[in-house]
Amino acid sequence: MILLLDTSTSHLAIGIADADGAILREFHADAAEGERGIHDARLALETAKLLQELGISSRELSRAGLIIGPGSFTGLRIGLSFVKGFCFAAGAGIVPLTPHEVMFAEIMEAKNRFFITPGYRQDLFYVASSEKIQNIQMLRAEDFVKRGDVAVIAHEYFLLHPSPFLPEATSFISPSLSTMGRLTSMYPEPLRKEKLDALEPLYLTEFQATL
Repeated sequence: MILLLDTSTSHLAIGIADADGAILREFHADAAEGERGIHDARLALETAKLLQELGISSRELSRAGLIIGPGSFTGLRIGLSFVKGFCFAAGAGIVPLTPHEVMFAEIMEAKNRFFITPGYRQDLFYVASSEKIQNIQMLRAEDFVKRGDVAVIAHEYFLLHPSPFLPEATSFISPSLSTMGRLTSMYPEPLRKEKLDALEPLYLTEFQATL
């Protein structure tokens, strides 16, 4: 069984999947305007509820798929702290994922596209190309816009928090739990023991001018 968590934005997503990554139960919640603490207040509670609904214990979970970043500093810290403690207690391993690789995996054919997630300011984007999806860089929005007519796939976060810097033809998708489940089940060797202890959120704070 697999635990899946995404705390990288104001949206909280939790899922339980079988060994093949198929979702069995899931929970979603969005922070209300001005609301804080949704992740730390509900993450453990809602995870416990999902396990109870399925009638399984934490010991039956062999691995956890987690969005490791980039994203919300606080959200990533809460998610990683929780899953480290959970996996230590359950004897499970962690599979770290980025929102960009999950979004990329959502689309069967994604050549010559750029995948964008929100930076820590409205004028900043985390960007990766479909050709180098692991190479995530931080770009000023104005620098990205200067690239002209490019195919852009943006995180659905931008539907609730519109950015004036995104091109008009932008498509929106989310890093879904179902795709996270599939990637987590396929991961050859989850992080355990000392590798789990050393795992840190992926923070990007340096500006990059080009891709």
